[in-house]
Amino acid sequence: MKKIGFVLLVFFAGCLAGCMTSVPSTGPVFDASDNVGLYSLKPLDPLYISLLGIPEEKVLQTTIDENGLITIPYIDEPVQAAGLSLSGLEREIQRIYTEGKIYRNVTVNIQTDAKSYFMEGEVNRPQEYPLNRRITLLQAIAAASGYTEYADKKDITIIRHGEIIKVNGKELEKNPDRDIPIESGDRIKVDRTFY
Repeated sequence: MKKIGFVLLVFFAGCLAGCMTSVPSTGPVFDASDNVGLYSLKPLDPLYISLLGIPEEKVLQTTIDENGLITIPYIDEPVQAAGLSLSGLEREIQRIYTEGKIYRNVTVNIQTDAKSYFMEGEVNRPQEYPLNRRITLLQAIAAASGYTEYADKKDITIIRHGEIIKVNGKELEKNPDRDIPIESGDRIKVDRTFY
């Protein structure tokens, strides 16, 4: 009996070790603080870039191009902006200016009035999404990779400027002409079914 117990212990230890095997990452390494819970800049986002602490302080208004790039004064090469958070792009521009010895002491502040909406609850990819074109509720759910298996398609809530809008997604699927356009700042929540 002790022998069987020992064999089972070795077997489970081997299984546990197999579950904990790590796979080396081959992709690029990102600073987690740039992406967790923060808005990632996207192509066509408008930006206001303030360069402070320099002889002639500047405020630049620009838009991220289709390739995710922006141009900044005195720098020949465009700067990759898409995929970074605002603070990540601030640090990158500051690094370019100081390492290029263009400005010794520059402070960079960036703001955007980019539009976005939020998907929550029982969708496969709940997160913030950019709103850079006209999109409807059903399209927003599709962009979030659809419903989870626990979703109550009849119980969808849109919170818009403090107003609560209740929506039956099944009815919308039957009558797509009644689909609701999404507005900037909308919070869309798909509730969980009780069955």
